[in-house]
Amino acid sequence: MQDQEYQDIGLAFLGSLVPGIIHNLATPLSGVLGATQLLEKRVSSITDLLRDLDRLDETERNELIKQFDRNRTNVDILAKNARHLADILQVIVQRINRGNSTVKDSHCINELLQSEIRFLEANLTFKHKVKKQISLGSDTSAAKFVYGHVANVIDEYVTCVLAAHDLTKGLIEMDFTTTSTETHVQLIMEARYQAGDSEATESDVLAICLERLQTSGWSVQEEKRTGYCKLCLSVPRRSSP
Repeated sequence: MQDQEYQDIGLAFLGSLVPGIIHNLATPLSGVLGATQLLEKRVSSITDLLRDLDRLDETERNELIKQFDRNRTNVDILAKNARHLADILQVIVQRINRGNSTVKDSHCINELLQSEIRFLEANLTFKHKVKKQISLGSDTSAAKFVYGHVANVIDEYVTCVLAAHDLTKGLIEMDFTTTSTETHVQLIMEARYQAGDSEATESDVLAICLERLQTSGWSVQEEKRTGYCKLCLSVPRRSSP
């Protein structure tokens, strides 16, 4: 498969996340805007009181203190939501940059999995309709691979499961597990779901992603039946220098 076609898969997946990304950005942004509007109104009121500070009686001084406390609360809201926005943008930018890289480098599979799950939260179905169980193994940092190849497999696996599930029949259960041996690092993804009437049995895009992963040194084991899908990925640990 040509590199351009493979990149198009990643771009198409990113495009499918746009509504969720907008939703996730809009929520903290609404908090920022609301707190800002309240601050603007209160600052004007406090300014009037400060002009006559020497002539304020006790009741007016207490009111000034209350307004200060309310403003401090709104500043805290602004700071919290600003940090939330920054975190979301950092995850998106980091994922795009790493996903576009075609260089085989040393990565921690635990960090990749956690980062990818945070990124996938932009998919609102994954965020709200999937019961996730994440089990991270120890000593899984010494593996060398192309980040984007693994991330794309995770993305497409999740996409296939979401498409196969009947959303009227409850939550999907997904387990994400990393393990390691003396020679290999493994990523295991397992999903239990209620299959819809038109459950897809194959995904051309997932097959392409898995083929690309195998050409870069990974072994792949798949197990699939109605309402169940398991994918086990294994890569040799990085050789010591």
